[in-house]
Amino acid sequence: MATWSDLETELALWHAGGEMPDFWWRDDDTVAHTDTLDRLLDMAETFGAPMHLAVIPQSLNPDLAPRLERAAQTYVLQHGFAHINHQPKGLRASEVGVSRDVALQIEDLRRGWAMLQDAALPNLLPVFTPPWNRIGPDTVAALPDLGFQILSAGEQRITRHPASGLLQFNCHVDPIRWKTGAVFRGTEKTLNHVVEHLAARRTGTADKDEVTGFLTHHLQTDAATWDFMEAFMERLTHNNRTKWRSLASFLT
Repeated sequence: MATWSDLETELALWHAGGEMPDFWWRDDDTVAHTDTLDRLLDMAETFGAPMHLAVIPQSLNPDLAPRLERAAQTYVLQHGFAHINHQPKGLRASEVGVSRDVALQIEDLRRGWAMLQDAALPNLLPVFTPPWNRIGPDTVAALPDLGFQILSAGEQRITRHPASGLLQFNCHVDPIRWKTGAVFRGTEKTLNHVVEHLAARRTGTADKDEVTGFLTHHLQTDAATWDFMEAFMERLTHNNRTKWRSLASFLT
């Protein structure tokens, strides 16, 4: 497991090579303006990090748009349609997996995108984020025709372009452990994911151009996770040691 010292060492190795590691921040399951959303957006603003909110269209509350009007560096991504599992028992959860008719999935995604547009959410990006970070290959192939330019799931991407005209930027670091409820994974285990992905990018065993993704869930964040998030951002942004990117910068 990694420590803060291991993170410092990895950052130093990047800088010794004349490079600055870059990150991006995604937070899932947004539906409304809440106190915890305020806390998240305030933290992102404090550290100068663009925030990407994966919003569930069917559960969208009209109070979200006015709040986001006051968050210039916050971007909206489409997070499925209703965040409902359509996989049969025995398969890992997915709303857009291999078990449901792709035509029905496409209908949902179109409806969801229309809902986000009708809500007049600022900084809405043509980025699709599948619930549970799982998506079937036929659905991936359909995304460009729906207008999506970026797919964001989890773990290291296999390819930069999972379909023609589609980029992929995943998340690699999640401080929450989900198996027994949403609880803090622990500092060393979370840092291990950070250091492993940075080292893999630096040494070429992972795609160096895939920005390291930090994934949070403000609605399911306990006190220990909030504390880690603040310490993590403080370490990474102190003296401009890392660059925090917006997915908007990769769009055509």
